[in-house]
Amino acid sequence: MDTTTTTAPATGDHTTTTPATADDSAAAPATGNDTTTAHATGDHTATTRATGDDSAAAPATGDDTTTTVTWEELVSSALLGTDRRPPVGLPGAPAARDVPGALLGAAALHTVRRRAGLRPGPAAPLPEPAPEDPRAPLPEAARRRLDQLLAGRAAPSPAGRRGAAPDLAELLPQWLALANRHGYKASPATLPALLDAARARTDLRPQALRLAGPRGLWLARLNPEWRFALRGAGAGGGLPSPRDREAVRALWDEGLFAERVALLAAVRTDDPAAGLALLASTWPTERAEDRLMFLDSLRAGLSDADEEFLEEALGDRSRNVRATAAELLSALPTSALAGRMAGRAATCVGLDRTAATPTIAVEAPHECDAAMQRDGLVATPPAGRGERSWWLGQLVEAAPLPSWPARFGGRGPEEIVALPVADDWQSELHAAWCRAAVRQRDPAWSRALLGSPAVPPATGPGTSSLAERAQLLSTLPVEERARWVASFVGAHGLSEAFQLLGVCAVPWAEPLGAAVIDALDIAREAGSYPWSFSGVMGLAERCLAPEAARQLESLTARPDEAEDSSPGAGDYWAEAFQRLVSTLRLRATMHAELTPASEATP
Repeated sequence: MDTTTTTAPATGDHTTTTPATADDSAAAPATGNDTTTAHATGDHTATTRATGDDSAAAPATGDDTTTTVTWEELVSSALLGTDRRPPVGLPGAPAARDVPGALLGAAALHTVRRRAGLRPGPAAPLPEPAPEDPRAPLPEAARRRLDQLLAGRAAPSPAGRRGAAPDLAELLPQWLALANRHGYKASPATLPALLDAARARTDLRPQALRLAGPRGLWLARLNPEWRFALRGAGAGGGLPSPRDREAVRALWDEGLFAERVALLAAVRTDDPAAGLALLASTWPTERAEDRLMFLDSLRAGLSDADEEFLEEALGDRSRNVRATAAELLSALPTSALAGRMAGRAATCVGLDRTAATPTIAVEAPHECDAAMQRDGLVATPPAGRGERSWWLGQLVEAAPLPSWPARFGGRGPEEIVALPVADDWQSELHAAWCRAAVRQRDPAWSRALLGSPAVPPATGPGTSSLAERAQLLSTLPVEERARWVASFVGAHGLSEAFQLLGVCAVPWAEPLGAAVIDALDIAREAGSYPWSFSGVMGLAERCLAPEAARQLESLTARPDEAEDSSPGAGDYWAEAFQRLVSTLRLRATMHAELTPASEATP
């Protein structure tokens, strides 16, 4: 058998050789002698030879001419136009109307030659195998549900009316929390979409990274868009036992920041003293932003044993680290810093002995010295705030609340808050006590500052700010919190209750759920549009107990509209309640899908 060899040398050392049999035909016929050579400038050179009767791989024209135009000339002609710069050297001298097509043909020929002569580059090293995740996989129904929720997150928001369908994106945080509570792991195929969701929504990151586990961290190292996962605190899967000292030490010294934060939290939960010792061992070498995150981990299990370390942190180079250390120390009523703050506050706030009735007298500090600044006070007030009131608020906030009864003749928190305050200092003083109650998690002072839920916020004993009231509520037990907010809703309706509802535990405990449903029904009967209650309705979709769907069923029908009602308001309310019911039922289904068979009730 005769054999022909077609050789097309390209740039550098790139050569492609293709054997063919005598009966084979090449891609383009050649005439005359059986050698066709096409030269191009730069890196584009191709030579084609054929022997015997075989045809060459490079096309040639009848008069045995080939393209000699360079790639750069082709590009220049294409950019400027063949009329302004006709390419020279195109095969066959095409007519003017055929020049654009001939140019594209020559460009295609150059491209094929370059690709044919390109050698593959060296293979990149394979990544390390993904680590094992010993957690249980999601049940099949729950896995499909997660895919649906992630797809709903990426879908565009519907224009105009929402309709009666549940908002899947708003259910994703609740689904993740429930899945993590049962100890499941995400399927490998779901990890990319899960990491994309966590990248887009920071509120999802702790739960999403926890579900992703060690394989999620492994995958995040391979995509720069997921680098946030390597510095988050949510992916603690695959941590060693807190009591395995060698493994803990190795991960603390060599692990990623996310792993180190999760490790410190785990060790701190198991043994607060061991967690503190682990942090202290590398504290001087940590970066300022890392020191801040690590220091915040000490909130769990905070005790007097942490005082010495926190006192040293008061001299840290970072202002944020110093402020956090001071905040933690002020939460320890017996700490030296709390004592110093109590002494300073006592010189500023006390009973006015000259008043006819017991009255609180206030003398704000006249300076903020270096010692006060070391203990966490910020000397420069924000714009529009007076220096002395700014310093007073910080002092009272940091002073331990148990020190005040002795200062006011043995009175309790409710009696102290009820005392009049001279010289218009009441709002400043009560606001500082509110912040102190939240920082020190003191429910007795929170109750005193909240007062009765039936009293209008503007005339309450503590603060009229709903945001500050919500923070005070967060210090109360779950059941007491729900009762207080239910009474507030019953007395004042839903217009001012949004922030208060947001701090109540999910699902809402009774009587809060019933109070919200009754208030929504009253608003519907009033005949106004439901749009002003959209925030509360959204909270109800996520926070009402799923069992409330039965109670809401009667509200999904279109009501008879009164003469003074807004046109079409009944339809909008019916649609809103239909969406609420369908969301509650979907949440019940999600819960059933994630509940292990061993825990399911018959």
